[in-house]
Amino acid sequence: MVGNGKRLRKSYPILAVLAVVMAPARAADMRADEDRVIDGMIRAQAARFERFEGYTRLQHYSVTTDRFGLRADLVARMHRDRVKGKNYEVISRSGSAVVQSHVFDELLEAEVVTNQQAGELLTRENYTFRLAGQEEFAGRRCYVLTTEPRRKDKRLLKGRIWVDAEDYGIVHIEGRPSDSISFWVGRPMIVQDFTKIDGLWWASMRRSYIDNVFLGKSDLTVEYSDYRFVPR
Repeated sequence: MVGNGKRLRKSYPILAVLAVVMAPARAADMRADEDRVIDGMIRAQAARFERFEGYTRLQHYSVTTDRFGLRADLVARMHRDRVKGKNYEVISRSGSAVVQSHVFDELLEAEVVTNQQAGELLTRENYTFRLAGQEEFAGRRCYVLTTEPRRKDKRLLKGRIWVDAEDYGIVHIEGRPSDSISFWVGRPMIVQDFTKIDGLWWASMRRSYIDNVFLGKSDLTVEYSDYRFVPR
């Protein structure tokens, strides 16, 4: 028994050396996996807009507030042309005029001015990405990436992205803007879901959880539906 103990003790330095030698290899493998997922996600986002000249969709905005019991709804059709950018037409409005003018109108105008979707902004120039692991989300096996914006920008979210392990499409996003969206909205917690349409992933729902001194705690939901695509 003593002899076995001596042999075990003698093996410890060997195991330590092996661990030191193997660590760089494991780190290199992890970086390769991370780069594969990030590059795959960026390519998948670009592929959506290489396939179409543009698209239209319905956007249904709704807000409820706990402070004044305000409610408001707006339905608009957003038009997106890959050359001309975006414009919108309001189809219907109801509820609080304050929410309509200070929340809905500002969000619509901001979307037209920025002329980019969250997916189009997911580049290495805008973000530092890190692979955090894998999870199942909405029945899909996903890679989870953390996102750190490289600058203050209301379009860039600090948070996490769930990337489909099969085709690298974006399934789910959670995070906060790195800068205030507007005076009324601030930096809400944003949760966004995507759905697969004709083999590509598109936004289906966006929830913003707002808490400020004017509106109090508010839930802003945007439902995206009735996509119509113009092929190239």
